[in-house]
Order: sequence, then structure tokens, then C-alpha cells
Amino acid sequence: MTQLSSALLTLGDAMFFKPTDEVICERVTAKEDLVGALDGKAEDSSLDVIHIVVGEKDFDRLYDEDSISAFQPLLKDGGELTVHLLCGDGRMAGEDSMNTIQASLVVGGLRFEQLAQGIEDGSYAFTARKGSGDKSDDDDDE
Repeated sequence: MTQLSSALLTLGDAMFFKPTDEVICERVTAKEDLVGALDGKAEDSSLDVIHIVVGEKDFDRLYDEDSISAFQPLLKDGGELTVHLLCGDGRMAGEDSMNTIQASLVVGGLRFEQLAQGIEDGSYAFTARKGSGDKSDDDDDE
């Protein structure tokens, strides 16, 4: 059996398709279920990437900022976790939602790397990486 190395968690109805069988794909419909969404589906240090996709309209109801710390051990060293905040329909991302996502990535033990905004729909992608913390270019002095 092939070990899968990618996971996609959709919160609510944020997406309408299911990726290939080469990706762990789970739909979460209750905030309290997010933390355990990958239980028994991935082992520690087995995933290269985790994507969490949530619509702005469902953010407060479904995004559990405390769940990020449960996903961090599943990532390989250097693995990436991206939270996609989908806006669409003329909606704008709330500042509270954006701050919550960024803080949850850092508090969850990841290094925040990038915030990307979709030009057409105003959606955002928050990307953080698991790392040992000793890869900083500024810490090379001995």
C-alpha cells in the first residue's frame, strides 16, 4: 500500500469536488471535528502538505484554531500547511479571520511564510512550514 503524503480538509461546502485517490480528503462539518479529521489516516512525519479550505461565511462556525497543533506532528520536517480562506460572491475576508489563521499557524508550532491574495475573488492562502527552527540565515555566526 502506498503511503499518501498530502491531505485536503474542506470545511463545510467550501469545495464541490473530490481530488484523486492519491490525496487524503476529508470534509468537516462541525468545528469540534476538525482536530481529529486526520486521526488514523496519516502517521507522524508522513505528510508533505496539508491544505485546509474554508469559506469566509463558514469561518467562525467551522475553523478551530486549536486544531493546527494536532496537524503539526503529521507533517514531515519542511512540510507545508496552507489554510485557504475563500471569499467569493463579493465577500471580503474579515481582519479577525485573517489574524486568527495567522496566529493559529504560529501557535500550532509552524513557521509562517507567506500570505497570498487571489486577485479576482479576494481569497487568501496562508502558508506555514514545519521546521526545526535552526535553518535561519541569521544564526550562522558561531
